[in-house]
Amino acid sequence: MHDRRAWTPKSRMASMEPGQTDANRAGRARVVDGVLTPSDQTRPITPDDYGSLDFIVDPDFLQADECDRLVQLFDRVHGLVKDRKVGIDFWEGRIVYMNDVAQCDPAAALIMGNFQKRATSMLGRFYDLTSPLWTDTVQLNIWETGSFLPPHTDNSNPDESDHSTPWRDFSSIVYLNDDYEGGELYFTAQDRILRPRKGMLVAFSAGYHHEHGVLQVKDGRRITMPAFYTFDKARADKLIYPEKTPGTVPLAVLNPASGGPVWQPPVRRTFRPPT
Repeated sequence: MHDRRAWTPKSRMASMEPGQTDANRAGRARVVDGVLTPSDQTRPITPDDYGSLDFIVDPDFLQADECDRLVQLFDRVHGLVKDRKVGIDFWEGRIVYMNDVAQCDPAAALIMGNFQKRATSMLGRFYDLTSPLWTDTVQLNIWETGSFLPPHTDNSNPDESDHSTPWRDFSSIVYLNDDYEGGELYFTAQDRILRPRKGMLVAFSAGYHHEHGVLQVKDGRRITMPAFYTFDKARADKLIYPEKTPGTVPLAVLNPASGGPVWQPPVRRTFRPPT
């Protein structure tokens, strides 16, 4: 397994408990079928909190017109691919991949490609990482009325059973609309609730410290753009990084020469365990 300790001793990551805690267990118990029973300590995350969190919240990451364009493309493409099998029951019929978008509207795919480059760079700076991050997928997802996702991490299971994506180290979500009810993001260990807003980016570590769930969408539909990141270069999406995989036919709009910040580690900085 690759070494996940790719950050400086002063990184926010260095002080995070890697395993699940009683706070995780209590938080999971509060959510049943996507409905949260708040504790006395449950609090919403407000704009005043954004700068003091140990994860990224950028309320204006995408412009409204960019969000609208991606939602329109989702509607256009979803009907063509919703019967495709992705291998996970929960996500069947709900995912549109960046490659799907690129085949219909390269300019819209460029929004997705630039998003993952910007988010990767932000994660690298925010967590003071010392190794590159690689994106393993960028998607568009739909959450219909009644849908929810129980609290979870993106790389491990509480019962220690095999997880489908154990290589993931960080996650991000961009919210492309907010004309729905419910669908809040709940963090178990922090006992905090975040109400998504159109254009908002949320990015965090993939482990138990940022275990999270999606509360039930009560009315309307919720459209999101999630992406996942790893220190494991072998898991990088070949269409996002065609230069890393000789012989891969790249999406022209994602050619690295088109620009956009890509996180690279500081020169000659290596991880040292905190003392």
